[in-house]
Amino acid sequence: MQQPTSTRTIAFLGASGGVGLAALRRTLADGHRCVALCRDPSKFTAIFPEMDLGLDLPTGANDSAAATRRLTLVRGNAHDIDAVSRCLLVPGTPNGERRLVDAIVFTIGGKFIMSQMTVDDPNVCEKGMTTVLAALKRHRVEGATSSGPDTPRIVNVSTTGISRCGRDVPIAFLPMYHGMLRVPHADKRIMEDLLVASGEMFAMVRPSFLVDESGETDADSSSGSNVPDFLKQLSKTDLAAMSKEQLEDLKEATKDDLKEFKSTAKDEVKALEGKYEKEHAYKSIRVGIEDPIANKRISSAVGYTITRTDAGRWLAENLVLPAELPATYSRRIATITY
Repeated sequence: MQQPTSTRTIAFLGASGGVGLAALRRTLADGHRCVALCRDPSKFTAIFPEMDLGLDLPTGANDSAAATRRLTLVRGNAHDIDAVSRCLLVPGTPNGERRLVDAIVFTIGGKFIMSQMTVDDPNVCEKGMTTVLAALKRHRVEGATSSGPDTPRIVNVSTTGISRCGRDVPIAFLPMYHGMLRVPHADKRIMEDLLVASGEMFAMVRPSFLVDESGETDADSSSGSNVPDFLKQLSKTDLAAMSKEQLEDLKEATKDDLKEFKSTAKDEVKALEGKYEKEHAYKSIRVGIEDPIANKRISSAVGYTITRTDAGRWLAENLVLPAELPATYSRRIATITY
């Protein structure tokens, strides 16, 4: 493994799985120190059985040996300002110095409950981002130092389907994104707005629909076709069978796109199935850029899916590992898709 010219410390909130875990693995592989917030440290010890993990627990004494290890775990919840505050400090600094980490990777989110079309915590992202910003403010008031004027940079994972600059998802996805996922997406938008208004250095990522390497999603654990069953079901939606409330929600979400969706959804989903069947069909990642401060789209990238692993790797390689955040992504939103 090639050691980086300058080892930095990166904090991870939400890295026990998915995009966050992939980004954490890639960052560790590059030789940087990482601090990961987790409610259950055993998840990480199971993921990294070969590593000698540092463990910073709120009731434990400072362990100078643990501070030298490249992955330090901080037990706590992302909505607990004390736990988050511990996660944002470089562990083991000499002479009691309190120094902020160089970057924060924020990938927390709620668990989607399909039967209720909501998440277990409808405000999970809003509360998490509010806590991070409050923890940073507390540290600065208390005299914590940082490695530069634009640190720590905050790298945040959001979602497509909430752009104010135009459509960034396929038409076939509109009912799902604007109907089924309305609650979590409202939370993501508030989270984005909080970060943009904060004045912090940031880069946001909006991946297209996230799938595992097998093509499965959280809502699809069956074997066989790599296309999630509920996406196939979307193309067969019987509007006449929907309740009045569901129909009104769907009409409000899609408006003029509803008619176009009814005639094109089957063709688009069929094309998606064909792409999945081709080996290495999704090797390259396309990137679209938005400027949320100027509220304008610089470039567009509309696509169906991206794997959690590829999204995490892209995030790490483009937004975390560079010593300075590239101007292309500085205080901007990157849409990534195959």
